Amino acid sequence: MSKGTYLLIGAALGAAVGMTLNYFLGPAEGTTYDANYRSRLDFALDEGRRAAAEKESELRRQLVAFRKPSANSDSVG
Repeated sequence: MSKGTYLLIGAALGAAVGMTLNYFLGPAEGTTYDANYRSRLDFALDEGRRAAAEKESELRRQLVAFRKPSANSDSVG
């Protein structure tokens, strides 16, 4: 391949990487550049943390429910 082909391939790859970074690190829909600025990445990370906290809370409730002695269980002894 010629040097020109490598130049075009490099430019295309650079543009693709730049567009990808801009998409993930750029502003989310409807945001303005002020103290409340949030990128899509910030939004996704916050949503992930919220979902993890909800799941942890649910699992803790299930654990407490499993640990409670059942009123219907018969004592063997």
